[in-house]
Amino acid sequence: MHRYFESRLQRALAWYALVPVLIMALLGALLMLASWRYAVTGVNHESRELAADVLTGISNDFAKRAAVEAEFLGNVPDFAVWEHDMGMRAAAFGRLHHDTSQRGVDFFLVDTAGKVVLGSRDTLPADLLPVDHSWGLWSRLYAQPQTVQQEFLPGEYGQALLCGQAVCVKGQVAGFLIYVLPPAYLQQLAGDGRTGIILADSLDNARLVKAAGDVVGYRKVRRPFAYGQNGLVSAGQRVYYITGQTLAFGGETYYLQAVTDVSDLLIRYAIGAGAILLAVLLMVPLILRSIARESKLTAQAVDNLTVIAELRELESQFNPHFLFNTLENIKFMVRLDPSAATEMIMALSALLRYSIASGGRQVELQEDIKYLESYMKIQQYRFGNRLEFASDIDTLARSALIPKLLFQPLLENAIKYGEDAEGQLRIVFRIKVRDNRLLVLVKDAGQGIATAQLAELQKLLAGSENNTGHRGLFNVQRRLQLIYGTEYGLTIDCPPDGGTEIRLCLPLARKEQEHA
Repeated sequence: MHRYFESRLQRALAWYALVPVLIMALLGALLMLASWRYAVTGVNHESRELAADVLTGISNDFAKRAAVEAEFLGNVPDFAVWEHDMGMRAAAFGRLHHDTSQRGVDFFLVDTAGKVVLGSRDTLPADLLPVDHSWGLWSRLYAQPQTVQQEFLPGEYGQALLCGQAVCVKGQVAGFLIYVLPPAYLQQLAGDGRTGIILADSLDNARLVKAAGDVVGYRKVRRPFAYGQNGLVSAGQRVYYITGQTLAFGGETYYLQAVTDVSDLLIRYAIGAGAILLAVLLMVPLILRSIARESKLTAQAVDNLTVIAELRELESQFNPHFLFNTLENIKFMVRLDPSAATEMIMALSALLRYSIASGGRQVELQEDIKYLESYMKIQQYRFGNRLEFASDIDTLARSALIPKLLFQPLLENAIKYGEDAEGQLRIVFRIKVRDNRLLVLVKDAGQGIATAQLAELQKLLAGSENNTGHRGLFNVQRRLQLIYGTEYGLTIDCPPDGGTEIRLCLPLARKEQEHA
């Protein structure tokens, strides 16, 4: 029962103590997850979607501008007017410059030979020369003069976006209008720098790179970040979180990736998780140790209260048979010998007063002997000359502390079973001090206890529960073991020479020891 109560108490305390720790650990994990979703995945997705919208928008915008301006430039009788007619040149320059000047975009109007007729610069970029109708952008412009063409142009500082359309005069290709969107302008559009942006073709050629230089080498996306990769990617000493999407851009399909370097953040998360785990690992054993200690102390306190309650119950069980028999004897003695009846009443009064008197559970032996003398006085009146009582108490034992009301059940048992064949009662009551212990003997010269009944009593005294009517001796045994432990108590036996012997063993204790 003790272990069951202690284990139940430990489980209850562990539940209430460990749940807050686990909740704190869970909250820490949730906070890290929320931080990841906000600072990494949220920003990454937002940057990628914004870059996709802006790049698509600028591509469509310049495609429309190229179509509109090419139609305007072709609505003349002769393409040469844009070279010789100053008024027409100024009007065209004003339109084209208005579209591009605030963005750093260059424009070029060239004839079919590649000569710059009108432009923000005097010569075409070197990578566009020569103007050959059989390759690259020029071939597509010749082949599809009514369609805007776009492509990326590699350069020293990145890849510029070309957007152009053929200028047709009277149905014939007379020249070309080319817009050159520089890498710096495209990178500016691609985001605010919180997340790296890569625009690559199906062969992993990096067309646009912003804040992600470690991901690209020799204009190629490195293998860990290849087309279609998503999630966490490790490259060297760094860890990146990447997401991607396909993007229709300039008439081609590209793959747009948002790349976030999360190495430092993961280190901080690892440190935070380690700190939480360390705190839990340190706190849990301390909590469990405290719980074990507190539950043990609580269980002991409950046991002590249980023992005290049981002791008080045992101490309060004054044998009603003795009381009823004594009252019956007094009733007859009132008629036969009133003075003896008075003496019996006084002895009974002293006995009852002592049994209900308040005070500690232990008294000096000499005080309990006075109570015992009152008890035997009543028995002497009851049995008269039939009762012979001899006591031998060691002087050293008189100041010893003993449980209150300890000896009366022993003498009562001796009186109950101590009559010999002639009806005489001869009882010896002896207390000696040996090896710092009190040894008590109550012996009668009667016919003894029947073997079966003796075995029943011995079995009762060896247990901790009493479901029989034998209360006196069991109460003494139980009180001694509750107070002093199971190595102390009483034994009952019937020796071969006759009679019954009750032996009692308890530690020798004195008042000075109790106070100490």
